[in-house]
Amino acid sequence: MHEWALSDSIAKAALAIKNEQNLKEITSITVVLGEVQDIHAGVFKEIFDEVKLQHAGVEKAELKIETEKGFFKCNNCKTEFGFEREKLPHETAEDIHFVPETLRLYINCPKCKSSDFNIIKGRGLYIKEIEGDK
Repeated sequence: MHEWALSDSIAKAALAIKNEQNLKEITSITVVLGEVQDIHAGVFKEIFDEVKLQHAGVEKAELKIETEKGFFKCNNCKTEFGFEREKLPHETAEDIHFVPETLRLYINCPKCKSSDFNIIKGRGLYIKEIEGDK
C-alpha cells in the first residue's frame, strides 16, 4: 500500500523541518491530495496516525487534509476540462490511482476527443504547511 510510504515520507519531511527550525515538536501538517491520484483521505489519515508514532517529535501532529480538484488542458484544442472520477468504473479509477499516466487510456478532451492533454491541477500529493512549537 503506497499510502504507508507516502505517510512515512510526510512524517520524515516534518521531522526535517522540526530539526531545521529547532522546534520542540510538530503540531500540525497540512497536505493536499490531488483528486486524480484518488487517495482516500480517511484511510490516509488513519495510516498517518500510525506512522507518525514512529517519529519522535511528530507523534502528536494533527494531519489536516485538503483535496485539489483535477483539471486538464488539451494540447490539441487548448480546452481546459475537469476530472469526473465519479463517472469512471471502479476498476478504471483503481488503474489511475496506481498509475496516473493511464488517464489517457480512459479520458479524452470533451471538445475534440483528443487524449493528448496535460494535468494542470490535482495530481499527486504535496505538503502545504507544517506547524510546530518552539
